[in-house]
Amino acid sequence: MQKIFSLAFPLIISQLISMALVLTDIWMMSQISVADLAAGGLGASVYAFVFLVASSMVGYSANLIAVAFGQSISRPEFGFQQIRNSVKGAVMLAVICTALLTISFSYAPNLLSYANQPETVITIAMNYLNALKWAMLPTLLLLILRGLTSTFGDVRSVMLMSIVTVLINVPISYFLAFTLNYGIAGLGAGTSLSALIVLIGYGYWVFTHHKYARFAPWKNVEEYSFKLMLPLLSMGFPIALAGILEHGLIYGGTLMAGMISITSLAMHQILLQCLSFTWNINFGFSQAASILVSKDFGAENYTGIKRISSQSFLLVTAISFTLVFVFISWPESIATLFQLGEGDSATNSDLTQVLLSSIWVVALCFVVDAWQLLALNLLRGMKIVLSPTLMTGIGYWIFGLPAAWLLMQQYGLAGIWAGIGVGLGVTGILLLIQLIHTLNQTTFTDQEVEGL
Repeated sequence: MQKIFSLAFPLIISQLISMALVLTDIWMMSQISVADLAAGGLGASVYAFVFLVASSMVGYSANLIAVAFGQSISRPEFGFQQIRNSVKGAVMLAVICTALLTISFSYAPNLLSYANQPETVITIAMNYLNALKWAMLPTLLLLILRGLTSTFGDVRSVMLMSIVTVLINVPISYFLAFTLNYGIAGLGAGTSLSALIVLIGYGYWVFTHHKYARFAPWKNVEEYSFKLMLPLLSMGFPIALAGILEHGLIYGGTLMAGMISITSLAMHQILLQCLSFTWNINFGFSQAASILVSKDFGAENYTGIKRISSQSFLLVTAISFTLVFVFISWPESIATLFQLGEGDSATNSDLTQVLLSSIWVVALCFVVDAWQLLALNLLRGMKIVLSPTLMTGIGYWIFGLPAAWLLMQQYGLAGIWAGIGVGLGVTGILLLIQLIHTLNQTTFTDQEVEGL
């Protein structure tokens, strides 16, 4: 378990720091104007959705690098060659995805207009988005470096990289937005500039180390070939689709909350922040477990895969139930955090009552969300991506969304979150069945696993 914790802790901290960066951007948007806050959130949502597609494919390079690292234990030259191939393929894919997806942002105004968004909000959102889009390539390349260093055990560098990003981003964004009066465009430009600076600094640190120098993407340029992207595309596309399906469940719940009342919609956003907090913890943990499983998969250490899977499930369950206890025991602290108790307004009173009636349902979602997230990442660590994507579609869309709609009729916002919990729970059960079936196989080849 110590191996899992030592790898997971820095990654968890890195995820929470990234979340803090988002919150600081939101705070600075709120200091400009309410319209900029609304438009910034809209632009950020568009960017996040598009970035999800690219990061799902490029980010899978971490698992491919870990598998190759495991192969290098018995076949050093072959394994190191596979690492170079994974790095080069990910770099090529990052450049191509950035070029194509950056062009796609030009269609965003038409799509937002079709979604009946106010024209003034669209204009402000595009000012932010047009500056933020330049962060895509540096961020994707940082994902590749993060996967490489995490595989070799330098996870503290990932945590420090995240801290440095915040320390650079906040003053630069503030200077551009307020001192130079670029407004919300300055916030987007600050994020892009910070990502570029961190990429240059972290890349220099990585490739000046002897153990990473051999994997520098500018070396052995004759190795570049479009076929190096095929493993990332074949594995990454189903992962991206699974992410889109999960977002569909969450955004579907958002639309339903808006149908109840403005109060329910506002509280839904607060509850999403609670889920996002626990998700970032579980994602860092699941990513660490996935990397360890990929290493053992490459080394054909099936006993190690079973041990890591069982230990990680025990740990993530304990962590999730601890979070459940905290959220259920002290819901007033959440109300205070979001300033729901301030003043005597009826709105704040209504928000607090909705929170108290819904928080226990949301807290239970923490557990099933942790299970499905961990199972999904463990399966990805063994190159199993097709069947889990199908299972997420069944769990989220066939069970989750209909359950949320039906339960909303009687239980309001709590019913919506109960439906989201049903979707996550069904998905988790299906993924656990798939995981247990895979782990019960004493031996399996890459080709057999990919077909599951």
